[in-house]
Amino acid sequence: MNDPQARLRRIALAAVLLLAPAGVAACGGDDSADTTATTMPDMGGGEFDFGAPGDAAAADRVIEVTAADDFSFTPNTVEVAAGETVTFRVTNRGAIVHEFVLGTEAVQDEHEEEMEEMGDMAMGDEPNAIDLEPGETKELTWSFTASGSLLYGCHEPGHYDAGMHGDLTVSG
Repeated sequence: MNDPQARLRRIALAAVLLLAPAGVAACGGDDSADTTATTMPDMGGGEFDFGAPGDAAAADRVIEVTAADDFSFTPNTVEVAAGETVTFRVTNRGAIVHEFVLGTEAVQDEHEEEMEEMGDMAMGDEPNAIDLEPGETKELTWSFTASGSLLYGCHEPGHYDAGMHGDLTVSG
């Protein structure tokens, strides 16, 4: 579960991806280059085009979510409004580890690949994701900035493919 070398490789990759744009800019070139932030949903430090981590004290509401060992979330559909800040209070009611990962289908696919590459190493919490040990409750607060369709899912091996995901609609 704790492979220090795999964790170091992941940290090194994150550092390279985060520092590479600065290194390219430092090498000269067109001074009018676009300096807007890039979207890096899988590294935990970038921006997300569907919102940003929010302040729990400023949340408009709390949505209780349960993760279960039958590879389900309750509720399995959630509706929020663009501009709303929501705290997801997620409880793992099962006897095995689960995750709650918030994102677009592309973010979910990317996270699934990352989990496969990591093997049995625990992912750890990220701005849009939390790991939950059996019986544990954690909160993830998110400010939704754009309307659209999102998902929340668990990417422990086999869980997402077994149907452990839910639909989140952000209305405009």
